[in-house]
Amino acid sequence: MRILPLFLVFLIISCAQKVETPCPDREDILREFSSRYVPKDFRIYGTLYYGPLRLPMMLAKFDGFYTVRVAKARNVSIERDRLCIEGRCYLLPAPPENLVFGKVLSGREVSLCEGGRLIFEERLGVYRKRVLFEGRRLKELILWNVRKNRGMRIIFGKEDRGGFFREIGFDMEPGRVKLQIEEVEI
Repeated sequence: MRILPLFLVFLIISCAQKVETPCPDREDILREFSSRYVPKDFRIYGTLYYGPLRLPMMLAKFDGFYTVRVAKARNVSIERDRLCIEGRCYLLPAPPENLVFGKVLSGREVSLCEGGRLIFEERLGVYRKRVLFEGRRLKELILWNVRKNRGMRIIFGKEDRGGFFREIGFDMEPGRVKLQIEEVEI
């Protein structure tokens, strides 16, 4: 007799409707993350983490020219459009300021809803770009080189009230680099 109530509970749970989390509105997300405000001139101060290394850095753009200053490190360097680690350079999927301020969509992406997560995908020559949102929050961007079968995964942390991300992680084959932004001057 004790098995019958347990069996009935199991039967009710297994036959109940599964509630799937709906995806946010595609058009709202596309509009917001393709037209976000990115200042023309700026200066960003932060710290670049690579393994046990903590490297102070500054990224500035004035009159269309970039200045990147990172404390000397043999294994890590940043240029305007690429991140180099352990002798391998990775093309950034967008200018650095677009990543910092979250302007990651172009409007040409195809979208799909998967388990409450909205995913935008775009093919860029030999690269495939994939942007993932959980709810209305930007979570990650993956840029994959289809020919070389390697890529970069960019993880977005908390967003500041000033409209920029305080923490951005870059996962690549040789390791992980994390950028923590302390101050943005516009």
